[in-house]
Amino acid sequence: MFSSIPTKLLQTDNAEIKVYPLSKNSDYSIQVSHSIESIINVWDQVAPKENLFLQSTYLQTLENFPPEKMSFRYVIFYQGNTPIGLSYNQVYHLNIEDSLQQNKEEENESSNCIIKAFSNSIKKWFIKRAEFNLLICGNLLLTGEYGFYFDNMDDQARNAQLVQESLDTLQQILDQEQTKISVHLIKEYKVEQADTLKETLQKETYHPFLMQPSMKMAVRPNWTTFEEYLGDMSSKYRVRAKRARKKGKAIVKKELTLEEMEANEERIHELYKIIADGAGFNAFLLHKKYFTELKRSLGDNYKLTAYYIDDQLVAFYTAIFNYAEMDAHFLGVDGDYNREHQVYLNILYDLVNRAIEGNSKQIDFARTALEIKSSVGAVAQDMLAFFKHRNTISSKILSSVFDSLNPKEEWKPRSPFKAPVPVG
Repeated sequence: MFSSIPTKLLQTDNAEIKVYPLSKNSDYSIQVSHSIESIINVWDQVAPKENLFLQSTYLQTLENFPPEKMSFRYVIFYQGNTPIGLSYNQVYHLNIEDSLQQNKEEENESSNCIIKAFSNSIKKWFIKRAEFNLLICGNLLLTGEYGFYFDNMDDQARNAQLVQESLDTLQQILDQEQTKISVHLIKEYKVEQADTLKETLQKETYHPFLMQPSMKMAVRPNWTTFEEYLGDMSSKYRVRAKRARKKGKAIVKKELTLEEMEANEERIHELYKIIADGAGFNAFLLHKKYFTELKRSLGDNYKLTAYYIDDQLVAFYTAIFNYAEMDAHFLGVDGDYNREHQVYLNILYDLVNRAIEGNSKQIDFARTALEIKSSVGAVAQDMLAFFKHRNTISSKILSSVFDSLNPKEEWKPRSPFKAPVPVG
């Protein structure tokens, strides 16, 4: 039997709404919704105008076409009866064994080291049993700070405290809905800007967790064409780029319309799955209609470019224009064509060209494939996430497991330009 969660009625300019008071901050309360549509007017009033990924258009599309085993909770923060912030939360059922792409060679490898063998056995035992519900403040589909937004983002201590309290309240609500939450995850924030956030959350037993770096690239003001981008490269990397372009001459590139995306939906998802299945750890699988429906909702802010060789669709990339930043979103590549035609490297160059044409100031290349992304000009940016298990002892165990699942990519940063490009 669950105890009731305190609520009260709040009189706003538009209506009387039910909210949950936050116990440690008596002047604050939260409104909670399963659906963005039911709170869309207030959400859009509070959401940052320069961040498409926290606006209702994108979030509604993801809600309508989510990855399997994912649902959503939208939170509006009130101070008195004034909305002053929001948080975007995902509820996701994670099965680590299903998400882990096992390396069969490593799996069958015997070890003469008893301690190592024992450690691997413990890890495998835990992984087989690691299945739980995550409550995530943030977006599993994106790299970056897309969990919460407040009218005063400089007040990190207040904001972190409010977010932490909102997650505790959400956990109680989900318990009543018979969805037991095991782990809270707050993702993810630039290391150099997260000191106060880290200090506040650690007091609430959250564990900081260093993610694989995010790869960012500033677009220089003097780059009005791709040739000017190449002109800022050292000769070694300029030759490399021209060689990749030459190897990719057989590729026919086409930006697909909505109708063309619908006609190629199966193949697009198949190519995406090739990349997703090749990852060491892939927590989720996108809905088959995700790419098409993003085009329907985002229009010209979303581009899907298809690569054809001998009339066969062999690769694609997507780009989302998020105001000043271009997000290099999901892609797919048929590995049979990649090496001969340097498909993946050509995609990276085309993303740079796309950002230049779109007058973007920065490209978010996300994570993975760090070295090759650095070779086109991206720079690593360390990111922190925070998690806690509702059981304190399990939190300590989970810390080591999360660390083992976080990809450890051995790579050497490259510097392709005559002068370095700063990261914003």
